Amino acid sequence: FVTSTFGWPSTIPPTVSSIPQRFDERYYALRTGLQNWVASPGTEIADDLMVFRMGAKQRWQTKRGPPHKRRIIDWITLDTNISIFPEPRRDNYGQTFGLLDYDFNWHVGDRLTLVSDGIFDFFNQGQQIVTLGGFLNRPPRGSLYAGLRILEGPIHGKILSLSYSYWMSPKWVSTFGTTLDLGKQGNLGQNFSITRVGESFLISAGFNVDRSRDSVGVALAIEPRFLPKSRLGRIGGAQIPPSGAFGLE
Repeated sequence: FVTSTFGWPSTIPPTVSSIPQRFDERYYALRTGLQNWVASPGTEIADDLMVFRMGAKQRWQTKRGPPHKRRIIDWITLDTNISIFPEPRRDNYGQTFGLLDYDFNWHVGDRLTLVSDGIFDFFNQGQQIVTLGGFLNRPPRGSLYAGLRILEGPIHGKILSLSYSYWMSPKWVSTFGTTLDLGKQGNLGQNFSITRVGESFLISAGFNVDRSRDSVGVALAIEPRFLPKSRLGRIGGAQIPPSGAFGLE
């Protein structure tokens, strides 16, 4: 029969004309534990599987601030995880180890953070994804991000991402992002939005262009400023204070 739970029809079991099993998103969801989620959208994800998941969360801390008011901060963080499959032929395409991932953050200063993350599989043509980038924050004015994602496996690519958010004036905040493939694809897409900071509401309008899917979208959002945690209230690094924080507006 044919399924389309994740938006891509495929047959069960996979045939020669369908997606190879090791690249089928349903089997990837099984290996990564989607079936453990109580609210998982893939209710049919179930099969025999034995896997041990091991990880380590590491923090290197230091003190920052003026001599009379030092504070402890996380200088470097490194989280790593790996899966061990006791029955590799059945569960991980012949490899005992897989799904190795890491998440690295180096807070060089109060405004500059260098980041990197990745995930790896060790079977033939398994995923190998690494991201390198950096955030430059200047609160409350805005933030800048630049990053490079390298993909190896069934899909090869080097993706450059650039984005910024900037508080242009007390009433206007803008955000922009662009994604470029350094290979043959070239431009992949852009998104832009502008937010009007009103006395009681945040009004945001924007658009996005996805060249890879040949699609264009527009968005309009209106949100009260009195909400304690709001999506529009923090646009990138531009934190918008609640109404009345600086007196009468």
